[in-house]
Amino acid sequence: MKIIFFGMGSIGHRHAGILLKNYNHDLYAYRSGVSDKPNSLGIKELNTWDEVEKLKPDIAFITNPTSLHIETAIKCALLDCKLFIEKPIGKDLTDLDKLIEIVKNKKLVTYIAYNRRFHPVIKYLKDFLKDKQPIHVKVVNTSFYPNWREGRNHLDIYSAKKEMGGGVILDMSHEIDYISYLLGEIKEIKGSFSKRGNLTLDAEDYADMIVEFENSLVDIHIDIISKSPQWYIQIDFTDLTILGDLSSGEIKEFKDGKLEKTFSLDYDRDQTFKEQLKYFFDNIDNPNMMNNLQEAEVIYRKILEFKNKNE
Repeated sequence: MKIIFFGMGSIGHRHAGILLKNYNHDLYAYRSGVSDKPNSLGIKELNTWDEVEKLKPDIAFITNPTSLHIETAIKCALLDCKLFIEKPIGKDLTDLDKLIEIVKNKKLVTYIAYNRRFHPVIKYLKDFLKDKQPIHVKVVNTSFYPNWREGRNHLDIYSAKKEMGGGVILDMSHEIDYISYLLGEIKEIKGSFSKRGNLTLDAEDYADMIVEFENSLVDIHIDIISKSPQWYIQIDFTDLTILGDLSSGEIKEFKDGKLEKTFSLDYDRDQTFKEQLKYFFDNIDNPNMMNNLQEAEVIYRKILEFKNKNE
């Protein structure tokens, strides 16, 4: 199949690298204008939309800045491309309904890439929750933004810029996605967020959210200003508490306030991306694959409702 990438930043480069090593597809990269520095993977570059139309790609990987996702996806959908859209869907609701209508009318396969559904801790908890009902969940993900992409000025990256879809609400929406994956339909998201430090230009750098479900509450804290990275999910049940460390893959179970069990799951960050791509290609002709545009749209609208209400 002919696959074209729109955006060859860190995430596009990661996906393309995995495809080159593990799949036998023809890869292309769209870059408007001619660059003195071609992509480091040696992928053939196209510089005009006429070239894209002549290529007639089978799949489009939308891995450019968040603010360009929906616009790019619409152009590719009109070419009948299957769509692999890096999270989140976009930065607002502009033209979302138009994209949904095109996808529906053309019966296109779509996938919104939230790779953390394939994290071993989340996979373990998904199975564990089949016959158990949590009473409370706490999620924490803190990091230091300048360390995200080594060798680049963090203020030059779209993540630092509100207008380009930056900020923790959208950029770190993984936590909201996998919580919904684990617990079901979100009723409402409440909380607060703002820019507290000087690590972004104008995008929010922290958020504290309370996510309401039918039978449980989830506290989510995310920030990019912490010098002490933490990444875990704690689930309280009536008879036990499970603590899953997503940075290490370690699971701890507590009963009566005491540690009862500890074990580690094999965790390799690249593995989540590999499993995600395998899932995508295993379901390449299935418009109803997990986290397609129609499914992901529901959570996306909840996130934007919370964001817009509190800005």
